[in-house]
Amino acid sequence: MSSLIRSRPLAHLLAIVAGILLVGAFSPFDLWPLALLSPALLSLLWLKTPSRWAVGIGYAFGLGFFGAGVSWVYHSIHEFGEAPFLFAALLTVVFVLIMALYPALLGWLQRAEPGCCVALRLLVIIPAGWIWLEWLRGWLFTGFPWLQLGYSQLPAAGGGPFAAVAPLAGVLGIGYLLLLAAALLLALFLLRRRWLALLGLLLLAGVLYGAAQLRWSEPVGEPISVALVQGNIPQEHKWDPDWLIPTVERYSRLTSGHHDVDLLLWPEVALPGTLRLFRGYVLDPLAERLKEGSAELLTGILHEDRDGRVYNAVVKAGDYREIYLKRHLVPFGEFIPLREWMPWLNRLVLVATDDLYPGRDAMLLHAAGQAIGSSVCYEDAFGEEMAEFLPEATLLINVSNDAWFGRTIAPEQHLQIARMRALELGRPLLRATNTGVTAIIDADGGIVARAPVFEETVLTGEVTGRRGYTPFARWRNAPLIVLLSLLLVVGVGIKMKQEKSR
Repeated sequence: MSSLIRSRPLAHLLAIVAGILLVGAFSPFDLWPLALLSPALLSLLWLKTPSRWAVGIGYAFGLGFFGAGVSWVYHSIHEFGEAPFLFAALLTVVFVLIMALYPALLGWLQRAEPGCCVALRLLVIIPAGWIWLEWLRGWLFTGFPWLQLGYSQLPAAGGGPFAAVAPLAGVLGIGYLLLLAAALLLALFLLRRRWLALLGLLLLAGVLYGAAQLRWSEPVGEPISVALVQGNIPQEHKWDPDWLIPTVERYSRLTSGHHDVDLLLWPEVALPGTLRLFRGYVLDPLAERLKEGSAELLTGILHEDRDGRVYNAVVKAGDYREIYLKRHLVPFGEFIPLREWMPWLNRLVLVATDDLYPGRDAMLLHAAGQAIGSSVCYEDAFGEEMAEFLPEATLLINVSNDAWFGRTIAPEQHLQIARMRALELGRPLLRATNTGVTAIIDADGGIVARAPVFEETVLTGEVTGRRGYTPFARWRNAPLIVLLSLLLVVGVGIKMKQEKSR
């Protein structure tokens, strides 16, 4: 293969192909072995080409990966943000160009001439640098942790062999071991001491087997019955005044046949307005009717405080002493960045309300005998923030409106993310969405039941709360990031020293 990639254009083309292939490792495609093949191909390109190509190869990989993997950003901005075609396309292109800088930076970190520091780059710098940069991408500029490599280990049916690491080291820990495995497999063909690579693979297999035997949480209390309501309100009608009464009637009708369950869950901002608007006329009367059975209702809704600040929230109908306020807002969805300095953005991107405000606390809600940790929309992509609900939370919920994504690959990707949070934290997770994917997820990240997308329906089932404190919930990403930082500093330092001595 080394003879094939002496051509710079071909090397960049192969990098783009490797990036596109990696998207296939995630839902809805679920070809998780591509999470080994794609990084191995990228590493081989870096190892077999001149160092001056390294940044460009990394950037080409990022263009393929993010260009294919998050192309749904355009759909959200244009179709439902009502941004003009050219502006939405430009914003999407700029977003992909920025995201591609991360693998380009990795290319710069590991760069060296062919034959130099091969084992060091392959086994130390590339795996550590890749995951360190995923962590950076997860919080820089509000964060975009979508498509982190470890999510590939939760395909639709069951879990990949690396999934058991999640309660120990989270999605980033899974990704690191995936990259080590890919590097060791490649080392079998590139390094002279192949037996060391084989030994490393055997040790890694032992770690994965041992992790799979561990249990970090246990059931607590009796099972509760749940009903997750999927209203399927078209996004283009979400804030249409003519749809206000039909929306209220639809959710009331879907709820009416499930007064005998323990917990009812409506999706994010199920009713298009603030709590003050719907409390007296809809939610309080509904809560009184639910008392005739055993059900308690949690719903996503907008909440306006005494100072006029509006939050994306989750409340329990009839009891508003506990209100969870969404802490991690979506740029261009819930607020417009730099609005004060660029007021012309108001004319190009439509936000349904004025900029929302973020909440500050991981407020637990209590319903159906459970202490509930809530997340709204893509908040569930931030594992460290959801870990703040533990150890008290016995159940997790996510309310979302993935209608923003339309019929793209994003809803399945989002479901995969939610499943990872359940696995990391050792808690079942109930996911109620407007159009799908509504699902009941067990504490191992498995899908117990799911509703069909873009259908008006109610998903019912049972869950049992759990208690316990996974290592990831206790320590978050700190131990892994410290380790990766040390590996990077030492690895890059040794590489620079060896390059000087050549």
